[in-house]
Order: sequence, then C-alpha cells, then structure tokens
Amino acid sequence: MEEQKIIVIGIMEELKDRISFKLLKEILNKFQYKILYQNKSENIIILNKGDRSILLIDIKEDLIYAIKDMDIEFNIVVHTFLNSKSYENKNLKKIFNKSEYIIINCDEKKWNYLLEENLKSIIISYGFNNKASINISSCNIHDIINANLCFQREIVTIGGNIIEPYELPIKANYMNKLDIYSVIATIATSLLIDEDILLLKDFMEVNINKIL
Repeated sequence: MEEQKIIVIGIMEELKDRISFKLLKEILNKFQYKILYQNKSENIIILNKGDRSILLIDIKEDLIYAIKDMDIEFNIVVHTFLNSKSYENKNLKKIFNKSEYIIINCDEKKWNYLLEENLKSIIISYGFNNKASINISSCNIHDIINANLCFQREIVTIGGNIIEPYELPIKANYMNKLDIYSVIATIATSLLIDEDILLLKDFMEVNINKIL
C-alpha cells in the first residue's frame, strides 16, 4: 500500500467573499480532487486524489486560537488581505511562522509584520512590487483581468521539483479589481503542490463570479 500524503493548506483572507479559499477549492476540483469531508461551516475541507490528501482550512478569526491550541503545522499558508488589527495578532503570527511555505501579498503595507526575523519558512511574495517573487506585469483590468505573472526566482515545490523563472499569462472574469490577488495566490499554491503547469494554463480563464 502506498503511503498517504497529507498536505495542510491554510488561507488567511479578511475579505467578505473569501474568494481565495473558494477559488482554490474550485481549482483543486479541476485537478480531479474529490471532497471527502466538509464541515457545516464549509471552512474546513479534506480533498483526495490518488495517494494524496489535502486539508484545506479557511483561517477565520474565530479559528485562530483553536488552530494554535491544536498545534497544527501548515505546509502552506496563503495571505491576501488582513485588517490592521490582525497584523498585531501574535497567535496568527505563530501560525504563519510554523508553515513550510508562506505565500504573501507584499503590496499590503504591514505584510512583513507577520514574519519573524529568524524565519525558516520559504517565502513566496507576490504583487505589483518589482521585488516580489511573483510580479504582476502588463496588467489590464476592466471587466476582465488580463495580466502576465513573472516568476522572478526559482521555486522548489513541496515535491522537490523546480519551477524555473518564466512568464505566465492569465485571464479572469472578476467582481472586484482586488480579485487578481486571489487568482495569483491560488495559482502559486497549485504550483507548489506540483499540479501540472500545462493543465493549469488551460484553467487560466477563471470566472470568479461563478464560484461565489
């Protein structure tokens, strides 16, 4: 019997529609992951494909203390937007800094408040900032987001595969111009868990309106 692999992913996003969590769930479904369990609040989901299972957690404020007390260690924590008060939350900071990978929106003013000085996690920053690991370029936002994502540094995935620097065009229908951050965070997460990049390109025409 093959050893079961469990990847724990947490999404930290203080936006009303929780788009990143819903979008990642949708993309995993496109990659043939099946839902094995979903709680009543639909913020904790277990998905499976073959010998791999994913525990996906929407880290809302009321879950932070419980996650800390249960000493859950995340493989990936995804950050998009937080309110100012949350950046001062020491328990949230501990969750971030125990993660193997941190995917973080470096366009947020206080994003570095979440990171400790002697951090061992692998940081993948994204945004319009030129120094971001994944930089948004050639961006055109009207009713549809058209942009190029520039992977500016080599990224080693959870499975040990190497993603070389390259450029990835994306296209997404959207409800809010900030949705581009959720799209990028979700793409980065998918790549980190070694999902087929070519298959991901086939899913670049994302309709965010349909997942809400």
